[in-house]
Amino acid sequence: MSGVSNSRRFPIVATLLLLFGVVVLFGRALFQGGTFADRDLGSYYYAAKWLVAPLTRASGAIPLWNPFFASGQPFAANPEHELFHPLTTLFLLLPFEWAFRLQVILPPLAGAACMFWFLRHLRRSRAAALAGALAWGFGGYLLSSTNLLPTLFSASVIPLALTFVMRLMRSPSRSNITGLAFALGLQCLAGEPSILIAMPFLVLATALSPRARTGRQGLWMLAAGLGLGVTMGAIVLLPGVHHAGKTVRALGLTDAMANEWSMPAVRIFDLLSPHVLGHVNRADTSEYWGRALYGDRTFAFLYSLYPGLLISLLALAACRIRWRALLGWAVVGVLGYLVALGDHFVVWPLLRHVPGFGVVRFPERFSVLFIFPVVVAGSHGFDWMVMGRAGLRRRLLPWLAGFSLLGLVLASGLRLVSARAAVTHPARMATLDALRLSAVSLASFALLWLGRRFSRGLRGLALCALLAIDLADAGRCLVPTVPVSQLAQPPPFLVPLLQRGQSELIFHMAAWNPRFSDTGGLAKPPIPARWGLAMTLERDFDFTQLRWTFESTRTLMLVTNADPNLIEPLLRRRGVTAIVEFGAGVKWENDRLVRPGGGPVIETLLARETNPFAFAVSRVEIVRGHQGWANAVRRLRDEIPRTACVEDTDLQAFPVHPAPAEVRTRRDTPMRFSLEVNAQGPGSSFVAINQTWDEGWRALQDGSPTRVYRTDLSLSGLVVPPGKHRIDVEYADPWMTAGLGVSLASALAGLALVLFRRCSGAASR
Repeated sequence: MSGVSNSRRFPIVATLLLLFGVVVLFGRALFQGGTFADRDLGSYYYAAKWLVAPLTRASGAIPLWNPFFASGQPFAANPEHELFHPLTTLFLLLPFEWAFRLQVILPPLAGAACMFWFLRHLRRSRAAALAGALAWGFGGYLLSSTNLLPTLFSASVIPLALTFVMRLMRSPSRSNITGLAFALGLQCLAGEPSILIAMPFLVLATALSPRARTGRQGLWMLAAGLGLGVTMGAIVLLPGVHHAGKTVRALGLTDAMANEWSMPAVRIFDLLSPHVLGHVNRADTSEYWGRALYGDRTFAFLYSLYPGLLISLLALAACRIRWRALLGWAVVGVLGYLVALGDHFVVWPLLRHVPGFGVVRFPERFSVLFIFPVVVAGSHGFDWMVMGRAGLRRRLLPWLAGFSLLGLVLASGLRLVSARAAVTHPARMATLDALRLSAVSLASFALLWLGRRFSRGLRGLALCALLAIDLADAGRCLVPTVPVSQLAQPPPFLVPLLQRGQSELIFHMAAWNPRFSDTGGLAKPPIPARWGLAMTLERDFDFTQLRWTFESTRTLMLVTNADPNLIEPLLRRRGVTAIVEFGAGVKWENDRLVRPGGGPVIETLLARETNPFAFAVSRVEIVRGHQGWANAVRRLRDEIPRTACVEDTDLQAFPVHPAPAEVRTRRDTPMRFSLEVNAQGPGSSFVAINQTWDEGWRALQDGSPTRVYRTDLSLSGLVVPPGKHRIDVEYADPWMTAGLGVSLASALAGLALVLFRRCSGAASR
């Protein structure tokens, strides 16, 4: 009867523990009208994800082009948008706010479920698998990644792919090839290169597991599944790699860019306490005392790596007791830790010369290779020391008692030091952290000690409940929320633009102000796109803008910093209709920005005169490189708004004063527009287009192809002969077409493998 009772009890308790974690961690978003806005969620993804549905509807197909960012940028080809990930389809099916919240809530749940399934395939007990699922799904790594959606999407399903690796190792079959391919393809659709680079190491550790038994056939099938999975992700990988080749990443990241957020060695103690580097508190960032370890950044790249004290101690004990069974995972864990150290150790600088690593930033991302093996080893230790023989369990009790005593000693010492040195806030927080370590250790000790009287199943569930409470308490600060109105309502300085009811192009000058740009309420780019306001000359988020956009913005800023009088004609040239800037005289006073005499701190200045989207220029300058463009604009000054500067490699000769022309524009979709040009002759006219140039733009003049030139470093232009002409300009991405074809063919091949197996089985019967 006890076996039946335990069998019925487990799914109920497991479900309740998962629901408990969801309510504690995400309850404010689910039930109290909050939404997620931490870091990149509020500053980038909220606006970028809002564009998915409008651009899809406006394009009538896959939205290849985004006219709202930086005078226009590729959209679908940029992996940062995860356009083809299944979770992105929620923006086409649900109200935006709920679709956005589910981007954060669903992956940790999916990660927990995948980890449970994986650990069961490693022959762990249900209680041990549940403990590992909680440590992974609600642990510090995944929760810290909730503001980094590509990392979150990709990392959450790592256990799913490894499950099919294990299945192929044990029983090679066509259906397992398809399962591995779909799981790996799902990771590719998230577009996160660091996780894809980490996967071969995790696959190798899984394949070397003592539970994996296979021959040459299994290895071939494993290779087939991995290859098929990569081709299933071709719709993201092919255009994504091509797009990356057009960004500054293709030129190679500088040491400063690549080494940023290298993990300090002390973070290994995150395994024991979630607040080793301090507390993540947006209201009081002084609570995070580890900022100096990251070059005085406010917080670490990943807030926490904490998988639960119990899991960490069980992992350490398991590696000591049965190290041969966990050797592969231990090697990967050590390697992951050394890589995550970045420029603090020699491994990362060496790996940067390996193909594939050169485009990756933030070494701390690779701590996944460190945390994942800890969770796997912890689940093994759970079975060996919690669910197994009493002799092994007794080995863990002194560790728990020691950590409980250590926490009390630390708390007492910190209390004494703070009292004598009159240190208040930081010491109080550290004291509470030490008491927390003691309490969790003591509770684990008590459950293990008293658990001698309980069945193994009940003992395991009790410790899982303690682990869930521990992780939920530690993880609440990792997923903060704000009222929906804080993101959904436009700031006051943008309201006049929305009331005008016309197409706007904003230059957010305030975001470039080094004195005030970190202030709240600034609504930095790309946030204005949330209300359909296009922008130009904004900063490059994560270095995914086209390279010529990045370089033109940098060159323009250098020129205007040297001569501020050039800013107005240059903005007129680009068709800017409004400038967001700090009001006159704004200054810091009592830790807040104030404007003497009153008035808004941030205001929007409407342009008195500007160019339309397409217009005929009165002057053409042939220049060479950025310096040539800079010299030309310094010389032309007031003539800048009606001038097009074209590279001499693209247009070797052209009249300085082209023929006048009348231009009328009709924009059908974000990817297609038409121009009606009446070129008055006698020579050719030159039509400037205030949109970013890209090789994907093709033009037909009266049905015949004509070239689209790059002008003014990053914009577009056309040479038009005398007479009346219709010019149709359309954007296409052959790499997207090829990727879509390869992904569809691979998906059909995977389904055929499953169907062929079923048909063969039916025929044999």
